Amino acid sequence: MPRSSRLGPDERAAGWASLADADIDVLVVGGGVTGAGVALDAATRGLRVVLVEQRDLASGTSSRSSKLFHGGLRYLEQLNFSLVREALRERELMLTRIAPHLVRPVSFLYPLQHRVWERPYVTAGLTLYDTMGGARSLPRHKQLTRTGALKLAPGLRRDALAGGLLYYDAQADDARHTMMLARTAASYGATVLPSVKVTGLTRAGERIVGATVTDVETGEEQTLSARVVINCAGV
Repeated sequence: MPRSSRLGPDERAAGWASLADADIDVLVVGGGVTGAGVALDAATRGLRVVLVEQRDLASGTSSRSSKLFHGGLRYLEQLNFSLVREALRERELMLTRIAPHLVRPVSFLYPLQHRVWERPYVTAGLTLYDTMGGARSLPRHKQLTRTGALKLAPGLRRDALAGGLLYYDAQADDARHTMMLARTAASYGATVLPSVKVTGLTRAGERIVGATVTDVETGEEQTLSARVVINCAGV
């Protein structure tokens, strides 16, 4: 049964206090989008999850992303069709089911510089890109003349392009998206603790079986045992 997803000071204090006798299945280090996603996945499988982040959620790598949910147009040129198809399906899910309140369409202007071969070449790629994902919530690409492209981007030099194509991907509010993942994980029982820093790891032979964590706000320290420790701390 999902519980409250609040992540306020009271919930943080209660979560910290609960660590004293916690039987932890998965300890996740790092509260970015990867850590929040791992915590959610583990919590929905019925595992006892604790996520710790030394600063705030999405304060590191996840706050410096491109913010795009895209299919990976460049991978078509590498013939990695399976990756593009999977990414486009995931993009569609984000737009329609998982987070339509956080993900929105964003347009891209692809300028053409060569008059003969470039338009059919890029058009073929974008046509494939438009169709590989199955159901679509985004417009298909559009052909643009030089005048049409300059209307969209009047700062471009007129002699720098021969035309253009307009295509669409999706963009998200990355910090809110990470926060919603963490809150959903909390609603399924995960303990989410920002401002809690890992200061040491506990080893049993070659295995890591726990960690020493410090409350950044109070300086209080605890040693946790966990069946699995997952490092999602980014760079």
